[in-house]
Amino acid sequence: MRLIIYGDFNCPFSALASARAADIEARALAEIDWRTVEHDDAIPLAREPTTPEVREAFEHELAQIRALLVEGETDRLRIPDKRVNTRLVTAAYAATAKNLRPHLREALFAAYWTRREDLSQPAVIQRFGANERDDTIAARWRSEWLALAKPIVPVMILPDGYTSRGIGALTRLARIARDDSDAKAGHVQ
Repeated sequence: MRLIIYGDFNCPFSALASARAADIEARALAEIDWRTVEHDDAIPLAREPTTPEVREAFEHELAQIRALLVEGETDRLRIPDKRVNTRLVTAAYAATAKNLRPHLREALFAAYWTRREDLSQPAVIQRFGANERDDTIAARWRSEWLALAKPIVPVMILPDGYTSRGIGALTRLARIARDDSDAKAGHVQ
Protein backbone atom coordinates (compact mmCIF):
# COMPACT_ATOMS: atom_id res chain seq x y z
CA MET A 1 0.00 0.00 0.00
CA ARG A 2 1.29 3.47 -0.90
CA LEU A 3 0.03 6.59 0.86
CA ILE A 4 0.74 10.18 -0.11
CA ILE A 5 0.63 12.59 2.83
CA TYR A 6 0.90 16.37 2.69
CA GLY A 7 1.89 18.09 5.92
CA ASP A 8 3.69 21.13 7.27
CA PHE A 9 6.40 21.20 9.94
CA ASN A 10 4.65 24.05 11.77
CA CYS A 11 1.34 22.17 12.06
CA PRO A 12 0.83 20.09 15.23
CA PHE A 13 -1.70 17.84 13.49
CA SER A 14 0.95 17.12 10.85
CA ALA A 15 3.37 16.27 13.68
CA LEU A 16 0.97 13.58 14.91
CA ALA A 17 0.44 12.36 11.35
CA SER A 18 4.21 12.10 10.93
CA ALA A 19 4.60 10.08 14.14
CA ARG A 20 1.87 7.69 12.98
CA ALA A 21 3.42 7.49 9.51
CA ALA A 22 6.80 6.71 11.10
CA ASP A 23 5.23 3.79 13.02
CA ILE A 24 3.62 2.50 9.82
CA GLU A 25 6.92 2.84 7.94
CA ALA A 26 8.90 1.11 10.70
CA ARG A 27 6.50 -1.83 10.61
CA ALA A 28 6.49 -1.90 6.77
CA LEU A 29 2.69 -1.63 6.67
CA ALA A 30 2.73 0.93 3.87
CA GLU A 31 5.04 3.04 1.77
CA ILE A 32 4.63 6.68 2.77
CA ASP A 33 5.34 9.45 0.27
CA TRP A 34 5.42 12.42 2.67
CA ARG A 35 5.34 15.78 0.90
CA THR A 36 5.92 18.89 2.94
CA VAL A 37 4.09 22.06 2.06
CA GLU A 38 4.16 25.60 3.36
CA HIS A 39 0.50 25.74 4.35
CA ASP A 40 0.56 29.26 5.82
CA ASP A 41 2.59 31.54 3.60
CA ALA A 42 1.39 34.57 5.58
CA ILE A 43 3.98 33.83 8.29
CA PRO A 44 6.92 36.17 7.65
CA LEU A 45 10.20 34.62 6.54
CA ALA A 46 11.84 36.10 9.63
CA ARG A 47 9.38 34.12 11.86
CA GLU A 48 7.05 35.66 14.41
CA PRO A 49 6.84 35.40 18.18
CA THR A 50 4.13 33.26 19.70
CA THR A 51 1.68 35.97 20.75
CA PRO A 52 -0.93 35.32 23.45
CA GLU A 53 -3.53 34.74 20.71
CA VAL A 54 -1.29 32.28 18.84
CA ARG A 55 -0.41 30.56 22.13
CA GLU A 56 -4.11 30.13 22.92
CA ALA A 57 -4.72 28.67 19.45
CA PHE A 58 -1.78 26.27 19.92
CA GLU A 59 -3.11 25.25 23.35
CA HIS A 60 -6.49 24.45 21.80
CA GLU A 61 -4.89 22.44 18.98
CA LEU A 62 -2.64 20.51 21.38
CA ALA A 63 -5.64 19.67 23.57
CA GLN A 64 -7.38 18.27 20.47
CA ILE A 65 -4.29 16.24 19.60
CA ARG A 66 -3.93 14.87 23.12
CA ALA A 67 -7.52 13.65 22.89
CA LEU A 68 -6.61 11.78 19.68
CA LEU A 69 -3.59 9.92 21.11
CA VAL A 70 -3.99 6.15 21.20
CA GLU A 71 -2.33 3.61 23.46
CA GLY A 72 1.43 3.68 23.02
CA GLU A 73 1.61 7.22 21.59
CA THR A 74 3.48 9.81 23.63
CA ASP A 75 2.58 13.43 24.18
CA ARG A 76 5.71 14.99 22.72
CA LEU A 77 4.35 18.32 21.51
CA ARG A 78 5.18 21.61 23.24
CA ILE A 79 4.09 25.10 22.26
CA PRO A 80 6.90 26.65 20.21
CA ASP A 81 8.35 30.05 21.09
CA LYS A 82 7.90 31.24 17.51
CA ARG A 83 5.70 30.47 14.54
CA VAL A 84 8.04 29.75 11.69
CA ASN A 85 7.71 30.11 7.96
CA THR A 86 8.50 26.68 6.55
CA ARG A 87 9.48 27.61 2.98
CA LEU A 88 13.21 26.97 3.56
CA VAL A 89 12.83 23.72 5.53
CA THR A 90 10.33 22.43 2.96
CA ALA A 91 12.81 23.03 0.11
CA ALA A 92 15.59 21.37 2.15
CA TYR A 93 13.40 18.35 2.85
CA ALA A 94 12.47 18.14 -0.85
CA ALA A 95 16.19 18.02 -1.77
CA THR A 96 16.83 15.10 0.59
CA ALA A 97 17.16 11.60 -0.84
CA LYS A 98 13.85 9.72 -0.55
CA ASN A 99 15.31 6.98 1.64
CA LEU A 100 16.54 9.60 4.15
CA ARG A 101 13.32 11.62 4.29
CA PRO A 102 11.44 9.59 6.96
CA HIS A 103 14.23 10.03 9.51
CA LEU A 104 14.73 13.70 8.60
CA ARG A 105 10.99 14.36 8.79
CA GLU A 106 10.74 12.99 12.31
CA ALA A 107 13.90 14.80 13.41
CA LEU A 108 12.58 18.12 12.12
CA PHE A 109 9.17 17.69 13.75
CA ALA A 110 10.89 16.86 17.06
CA ALA A 111 13.20 19.85 16.71
CA TYR A 112 10.28 22.24 16.35
CA TRP A 113 7.54 20.65 18.46
CA THR A 114 9.59 19.12 21.28
CA ARG A 115 12.75 21.19 21.54
CA ARG A 116 11.23 24.44 20.16
CA GLU A 117 14.02 25.01 17.65
CA ASP A 118 13.66 27.61 14.90
CA LEU A 119 13.21 25.78 11.60
CA SER A 120 13.41 29.02 9.64
CA GLN A 121 17.15 29.22 10.40
CA PRO A 122 19.47 27.59 7.83
CA ALA A 123 21.97 26.56 10.54
CA VAL A 124 19.28 24.58 12.38
CA ILE A 125 18.19 22.78 9.21
CA GLN A 126 21.76 22.07 8.14
CA ARG A 127 22.50 20.48 11.51
CA PHE A 128 20.25 17.62 10.35
CA GLY A 129 22.25 17.17 7.15
CA ALA A 130 19.76 19.01 4.95
CA ASN A 131 22.26 21.23 3.16
CA GLU A 132 20.64 21.53 -0.26
CA ARG A 133 17.36 23.00 -1.49
CA ASP A 134 15.00 21.87 -4.19
CA ASP A 135 12.54 24.69 -4.74
CA THR A 136 11.16 22.97 -7.86
CA ILE A 137 9.97 19.85 -6.03
CA ALA A 138 8.70 21.96 -3.11
CA ALA A 139 6.71 24.15 -5.52
CA ARG A 140 5.31 21.08 -7.31
CA TRP A 141 4.17 19.55 -4.00
CA ARG A 142 2.52 22.83 -2.99
CA SER A 143 0.82 23.16 -6.37
CA GLU A 144 -0.52 19.58 -6.15
CA TRP A 145 -1.71 20.21 -2.60
CA LEU A 146 -3.41 23.50 -3.53
CA ALA A 147 -5.19 21.71 -6.41
CA LEU A 148 -6.97 19.43 -3.89
CA ALA A 149 -10.61 20.26 -3.12
CA LYS A 150 -9.86 21.40 0.45
CA PRO A 151 -6.13 21.91 0.93
CA ILE A 152 -5.54 21.63 4.66
CA VAL A 153 -2.83 19.74 6.52
CA PRO A 154 -2.48 16.92 7.01
CA VAL A 155 -4.02 15.46 3.87
CA MET A 156 -3.63 11.81 2.89
CA ILE A 157 -4.27 10.33 -0.54
CA LEU A 158 -5.22 6.65 -0.31
CA PRO A 159 -4.28 4.06 -2.97
CA ASP A 160 -7.78 4.25 -4.49
CA GLY A 161 -7.44 8.04 -4.88
CA TYR A 162 -9.68 8.93 -1.92
CA THR A 163 -8.54 12.09 -0.12
CA SER A 164 -8.67 12.04 3.67
CA ARG A 165 -8.21 15.35 5.48
CA GLY A 166 -7.26 16.54 8.95
CA ILE A 167 -8.58 14.41 11.78
CA GLY A 168 -9.95 11.90 9.26
CA ALA A 169 -6.41 11.31 7.98
CA LEU A 170 -5.12 10.98 11.54
CA THR A 171 -7.84 8.44 12.33
CA ARG A 172 -7.05 6.41 9.21
CA LEU A 173 -3.33 6.33 10.06
CA ALA A 174 -4.12 5.08 13.58
CA ARG A 175 -6.48 2.47 12.12
CA ILE A 176 -3.84 1.12 9.73
CA ALA A 177 -1.47 0.55 12.64
CA ARG A 178 -4.20 -0.84 14.92
CA ASP A 179 -5.62 -3.23 12.33
CA ASP A 180 -2.16 -4.71 11.81
CA SER A 181 -1.70 -5.09 15.58
CA ASP A 182 -5.15 -6.67 15.91
CA ALA A 183 -4.40 -9.08 13.07
CA LYS A 184 -1.11 -10.13 14.69
CA ALA A 185 -2.80 -10.56 18.08
CA GLY A 186 -5.42 -12.77 16.43
CA HIS A 187 -2.74 -15.04 15.04
CA VAL A 188 -1.05 -15.37 18.42
CA GLN A 189 -4.14 -16.59 20.25
